[in-house]
Amino acid sequence: MLLKLIDDKIRRAFSDASVQYDVLTGLHKEIGRELLAKVAEHEGNGPILDVGMGTGWFTGRLKNYFPDARVVGIDFAAGMVDVAKMQEKDCAILQADAHQMPFKKDAFDMIASNLAFQWVGDLPQAFANCHAILKKDGKLHLTMFGRDTFQELFEALEKTRDAAKGNVALPRLADRDRVVDALTKSGFRDVNVEEEHIKVHFQDMLALVKWIKDIGANALVGDIFIGRDWLNRANAYYQENFSDQWGVGATFEVIWVKAKK
Repeated sequence: MLLKLIDDKIRRAFSDASVQYDVLTGLHKEIGRELLAKVAEHEGNGPILDVGMGTGWFTGRLKNYFPDARVVGIDFAAGMVDVAKMQEKDCAILQADAHQMPFKKDAFDMIASNLAFQWVGDLPQAFANCHAILKKDGKLHLTMFGRDTFQELFEALEKTRDAAKGNVALPRLADRDRVVDALTKSGFRDVNVEEEHIKVHFQDMLALVKWIKDIGANALVGDIFIGRDWLNRANAYYQENFSDQWGVGATFEVIWVKAKK
């Protein structure tokens, strides 16, 4: 029940952000281009699934790379699906959840996903679903943000919260070991998981928080109330500890996954 409530909140956040999402997600597209270069080794014209497609940018590029393949994109946010349907006419676009995908077993030659699985509450279940709908020797290629993402923001919030919030755990994304474990338990083989850290600069912490909110990712903090006083204290801490001549730095940990059924 708790996972469903979390999923519903994330779904609403991303649906609300769908109109301005493409304008604000340059980092996502850069990572997506690198992922496309990695999936280019894929051979054959069998069906391809993009899980967590957002507004369909990555889905459309998959179709460009594999013009003879049937490319399907899914997202759990209705707003994202509406935009993708308008933008990607050559792909099949559906509203669906990684936890419960409406496809038969052995339906796809490849599943690709760019920066979506970090929002999945139950990774073993989602990966098991991917495993089931892949054909024998089918490939899974994906990127996702890992636990170190926004590590400066989490430190600033941890160091500046008052005693009343001392027992509140700030939620964090999955780390590499958790991802590997979920893939292995789901039956995947030839699992290759790599990670890299990217530093992005913002004017200040408040600009970072606004960017997170504008792309719909503010659901990461769950139901924790961060009032103005706490936010201002955290901003001051962030400025003191993580600033340089370009502004303040924010870490993004990108986890790269390649696996085979």
